[in-house]
Amino acid sequence: LFLLGWPRHNLRGEILGSPSVSTEAAPASSLRSQSYFAFEQIEEPAAMATAADGQVSSDSYYIFLQKFPLKSSFKMIFHTEVVVCPRETFSKDAPFLNTLDGLVSTLTPSRFDKLGVQDATKPPFVAVEKNQWSQQSEPGCVQLGYGGGSCGSGCCGSPHKQQNRNYALNSHQAVIGNAMGDYKELYLYGVSGGCSDCVGAISGEDAYKAVCHGHMNAIEMGGLPKCVSNWSGQDYNPFTNNCNTFTSTVLKCVYGLSDAKPHLGVSDLRNVDCPSEKTPDGSDVGQCMTPTMDESFEATDVSGLSFE
Repeated sequence: LFLLGWPRHNLRGEILGSPSVSTEAAPASSLRSQSYFAFEQIEEPAAMATAADGQVSSDSYYIFLQKFPLKSSFKMIFHTEVVVCPRETFSKDAPFLNTLDGLVSTLTPSRFDKLGVQDATKPPFVAVEKNQWSQQSEPGCVQLGYGGGSCGSGCCGSPHKQQNRNYALNSHQAVIGNAMGDYKELYLYGVSGGCSDCVGAISGEDAYKAVCHGHMNAIEMGGLPKCVSNWSGQDYNPFTNNCNTFTSTVLKCVYGLSDAKPHLGVSDLRNVDCPSEKTPDGSDVGQCMTPTMDESFEATDVSGLSFE
């Protein structure tokens, strides 16, 4: 409760560049970070052996979560982001790839995969040692983060500029201005694609489209339902719709991974419910799928509308 007396400007970080108008994890049961009310604002490759059949594949993406304490919070309030990296990003560092593949084998798989039964005996994520990720300077990843701001169009609270689409794993830069980059921690949650029993690989670009779900760049595509939120800057709520709600949505609703997080405490209060969508075979699944443009979609320019 004492946090309620904290000066609001110390906790709210503006999304960077926004207009004025980040060792093994403990069991998931102890880590369900119940999304900090940190107030943020917006300032080919080596082959991979799959657990299913031992075949090798390079068409896969590693899914990471990066965690930052916020300035003026006594390192008690946290901001998180998802970072999605193609396997080929690390093709020049075989030992790092081997480390990642070894860690992936210890994690529970995506619930969207054919073998994706959530195994309570396996951890949902594992820490990646700093002396390993800090060497990865290739800007081949996609940074997915969210913060508050004055903008009202869909997904404007989640920057997707060149620096976010070409992000190096060793970067200490968050999408908000008041994250303490020097204290970044990195966790691996799993992979997307790369095995015969996996659903199609979901890139960072496709993940952005999925979480924005047709509500992005001031264009509405066919009136798709929102993926938990429209993720505008004005949609930000310190308790129920913050940066950690966004990363929960990406992990759980886009990738089918666990939304448990590493010791966020009251930073992560909300359990997200994924919207129900139809799979190609007609079954229902709680997932935010990547929108596809076809004749059934009607794009509407909403850039001139008021979101007050």
